[in-house]
Amino acid sequence: MVMQYLISRNEEYLRHIEKFNVQMAEIVELIKVLEYNISGMQKQLQEFSTESDTQKKEIWFGKQQKEI
Repeated sequence: MVMQYLISRNEEYLRHIEKFNVQMAEIVELIKVLEYNISGMQKQLQEFSTESDTQKKEIWFGKQQKEI
């Protein structure tokens, strides 16, 4: 009787561990996406200059005026 209880509890724990492993894999995937986005932002910020920003704004506003 005790053995049957331990076996059933073991199966329950194995299901919980599997669920935990799936959740951890999802978290790791989200962290990888976040890391990729952060490195992209860092690259953009390193290349940032006020002159190029002003030019980009002028081009964007020019396009908006043409669309209207």
